[in-house]
Amino acid sequence: MKKLWIVPTLAAAAIAAGCGSKPRQPQGQGDGGWQTCTDQQGRVVDERQCDQQASGYRPGLFRWYYYPYGGPIYPLGYGVPLGGTYSSDPRAGVPTRSIGTPRTGVVRGGFGKTGSSSTAAS
Repeated sequence: MKKLWIVPTLAAAAIAAGCGSKPRQPQGQGDGGWQTCTDQQGRVVDERQCDQQASGYRPGLFRWYYYPYGGPIYPLGYGVPLGGTYSSDPRAGVPTRSIGTPRTGVVRGGFGKTGSSSTAAS
C-alpha cells in the first residue's frame, strides 16, 4: 500500500499534459465547424431571417456566420465568438447551431422511456 502516492501524481501529470483535449482545427481538418444566422451586430437570430426564399426576407440585415472551431450552441440573442467569417449564403454541408429554432444536423435528446417513472401497485 505504500505505492498509492503514484496514482494522484500520474493523474496530475495527465491533466497538466492536456490528456484528452483537442486543439482547435479548421473545418475540413477535424470535426467541429458550424454556422448560424446573425444580425448586423453578430447576435444569433432565427435561422429563417437568413432564408433568401422566405417571404419578408431583407437582404443585408441578416447573414450567416461560420465558425470553424466547434464549441457550444448559442441561444437566440447571444453574440457569436470571434474568429469566424460572415456570408450571405450558408455553407453546404455545415451544420447550423443555435438554441431556439429547429435545426438540421442537430440531435435533440430526451429521457424517453428511461426517464419515465412507474410504480408497481401492491
